[in-house]
Amino acid sequence: MKKILSTSALKQLDQATIHNQEISSWELMERAAFAAFQAIIHDYSDILQAEVSILCGKGNNGGDGLAMARMMRGVGIKVQVFLLESVDYSADNQENQKLLEEFQKVTLNEHLVLNTSTYLIDCLFGFGLNKGLDSSWKYLIEQINAFEGTVLSIDMPSGLPVDFPLEEGPIVVEADRVYSFELPKLSFFMPQNGRYVPDFTLIPIQSDQATLEDLSSNYFYLEKEDIRKLLKNRSKFSHKGIYGHACIIGGSLGKMGAVVLASRAALRTGCGLVSNLIPTCGHQILQISHPESMVIMDSGEENLRDFQLPQSYQAIAVGIGMGTSEETERGLGLFLQSLDKDQALVLDADALNLLALNPHWLGHLPENSILSPHPKELKRLIGEWDSDEDKLMKAVDFAIAHKVVLLIKGANTAVINSEGTVYFNSSGNPGMATGGTGDVLTGILAGLRAQGYTALEAALIGVYAHGLAGDLASAELSEEGMIAGDLINYLPKVWNMIRQD
Repeated sequence: MKKILSTSALKQLDQATIHNQEISSWELMERAAFAAFQAIIHDYSDILQAEVSILCGKGNNGGDGLAMARMMRGVGIKVQVFLLESVDYSADNQENQKLLEEFQKVTLNEHLVLNTSTYLIDCLFGFGLNKGLDSSWKYLIEQINAFEGTVLSIDMPSGLPVDFPLEEGPIVVEADRVYSFELPKLSFFMPQNGRYVPDFTLIPIQSDQATLEDLSSNYFYLEKEDIRKLLKNRSKFSHKGIYGHACIIGGSLGKMGAVVLASRAALRTGCGLVSNLIPTCGHQILQISHPESMVIMDSGEENLRDFQLPQSYQAIAVGIGMGTSEETERGLGLFLQSLDKDQALVLDADALNLLALNPHWLGHLPENSILSPHPKELKRLIGEWDSDEDKLMKAVDFAIAHKVVLLIKGANTAVINSEGTVYFNSSGNPGMATGGTGDVLTGILAGLRAQGYTALEAALIGVYAHGLAGDLASAELSEEGMIAGDLINYLPKVWNMIRQD
């Protein structure tokens, strides 16, 4: 699982790599530049016949750009290089200036003549930026952002900090793709930075692994190989009783579809048995929609009322499509008070809305309950926030204080465990912004908990599998054309893909 490091830790990693591998900082720069060069050629094969402009700063990120220009020219790419005038270039930058035959020095206020370039590569600043860019940079950055071709930023979009909040009205390069050395950066996962980092590619540069393991972080990036390690193998002689019994509690008049989606998702996640506790109005809907699950009738006709379960379950998910009527609110409060302390519980949708109205219920939640709010539900739970960083810190504090696993759903869904460690997901796409996808995730989470996965394991596997199902659906059906039920249909392929090496 990839760590997400602070600026100071990234500097430590570079220094340790230079020292332990007995190389010079210039040799590390050459390695990084060559890795970026190869990655760009791989992703944009037409660049070999295109014209490229590279904009270089005075430091080592600019040195990367100078080295890349030399490499690109070596394979016949037409490259024009702009180097920002300075009186204090880094030593490695100066070394690469000597090796590059042709480049043009420019000032902040100078107009860039980009000829007929198809690609513009931004190498002004890397992770070492320690403050936002002031107004003197505005004209230069505006020229980059007005470029009609493809803008690629190396390591960071210039002007974007690694780990401190942007001030209002920031001056930042709006990249089409960012090539980040070795590790992702925390700022990549802040929604407010989406216009600067719509996509990123990680470039391995053989950093010192022993040092990387020793460096501490509260932030991690979740990828397929991490999920593969968490998945359990099935025994040849297993039976349905081994894979748990999940109960989905929810639904109300006009909103039974949420329970249908969650129940189907739990079954497609490998859960042995699934039952649904619903109001009586949904009986025929559930029985007809998928015969593989069982139905338990609540005493309420149109809304849940008494939440009485006939037996114990390995996992319970509650809240989807439930509504917030007075009788439902009263029943849910009594239900939460009745739960065993070790009950595997998933709360979503209206269960979270009612929880926000009754914060004293938080003390009744079993430890490591999974809470899966959408943005408005999250705001009701943790309060208003001033920025994405503030939202993240408040969510971390909430998870620690109440000993729960909390999700921040959206692009790169964040999973926060009860100790405050944050895991950002790598799967998913904007096509999943459609009604019912959250209900599918709730079913996946319940199905995994019922099978014996810990709350954190279930959350990590669940958000990744959910996102990957969305990616498969999007690839075949388009982002606009996919609906929540499509994610369930792709879950069987998801489990096969995750297990593939």
